[in-house]
Amino acid sequence: MVELENGQLPVPARAGRPTKFNDATLDRLCAALADGMSIKSACVVAGIGVTTLADWREEHPELEDRLAESREFARQKALQAIKAAGEKDWRAHAEWLRLSFPGDYRGNVNKIEVSATAQTSSIVLTEEERLELIERQRVAEALPEPGDGTEESSIENHCSR
Repeated sequence: MVELENGQLPVPARAGRPTKFNDATLDRLCAALADGMSIKSACVVAGIGVTTLADWREEHPELEDRLAESREFARQKALQAIKAAGEKDWRAHAEWLRLSFPGDYRGNVNKIEVSATAQTSSIVLTEEERLELIERQRVAEALPEPGDGTEESSIENHCSR
């Protein structure tokens, strides 16, 4: 390696692609956000990836304020449009109130949504257990024993009535 005149070694240039972090890229990004685009879509317009923006946010904390201002501008613009539409349709004013003052105008603020799941299990009986249960039921209901002949006559008596 070649030494510089002051005896220091030269600092190698950064490898890889040159950064797109410049005013023009940031202006495109912020303009897209101010128009109401999502972060992902705004990155496409600016010609950068979402991960690149994430890296920039870590490296340049001052960028957060600029991005937040752009998003807030989009929100104000949308709310103004809804409010202006209220001159023709009262529902636009109602929506503007719900969006601007959610605690006061959202109907479901105090509702609590509960969901639950239940599991059922099936009982499996052996043939012996099944027959024993049938016998217990027959005794409890004082039914005639199956196969003793009284069963048919009680059915015939019941049907002939």
